[in-house]
Amino acid sequence: MAKYEGEKKSGKIGDKIYSSWNGRPYVRQCPESVANPRTEAQQSHRNVFAEISRLSSAMKEGHKVGLHCQAEGDKLSTHCVFRKLNKDCIGPDGIDYPHVRISNGSVTNVYITAANVDVEGNVHVEFQSHFTLNDDNLDDEFYLYVFCPDQRVGRFARPVKRDDGAVSASIPVEWLGHALHLYAFMKDKKGRTSNTIYLGQF
Repeated sequence: MAKYEGEKKSGKIGDKIYSSWNGRPYVRQCPESVANPRTEAQQSHRNVFAEISRLSSAMKEGHKVGLHCQAEGDKLSTHCVFRKLNKDCIGPDGIDYPHVRISNGSVTNVYITAANVDVEGNVHVEFQSHFTLNDDNLDDEFYLYVFCPDQRVGRFARPVKRDDGAVSASIPVEWLGHALHLYAFMKDKKGRTSNTIYLGQF
């Protein structure tokens, strides 16, 4: 549909497309046909893009926090950053969940010492910092993200401080009996994050 703003036109009118470039009006002819050979490689690329886009939508609550700082620096949305980081996680056998990244950065991570989900849906994770705490990292927070592929949704546990050493959370009842993937990362007081830690499938 074309738009008129005074003397300015934009959009398609007949076989012409009106737009502007560098502030100047621009018009071009519509192509008579569009090449779309639907080769095997082309179809494979489209399938990967569609799958990574669906995964990005499902894990948006995770990467909105974990990739926010990088997205701001790159002047992109966290969806764009997520797709760029994880396009290689889509393969013929499905999604490579252990290598999915919902955060990316240089903040120092922690060592995971224990992670489990009991039959009642309680998640418990224990971790240790591997360096002496100082004023620069006392406010770092540990973020635990639980993702349920069957429900196509994830959620965070309440963030805890680096020196707390443990975090617990309960999953929704409707997630019981479904596979769960646990991810974690650190976030500092400036909003910067660590790389993603994959804690496993439960």
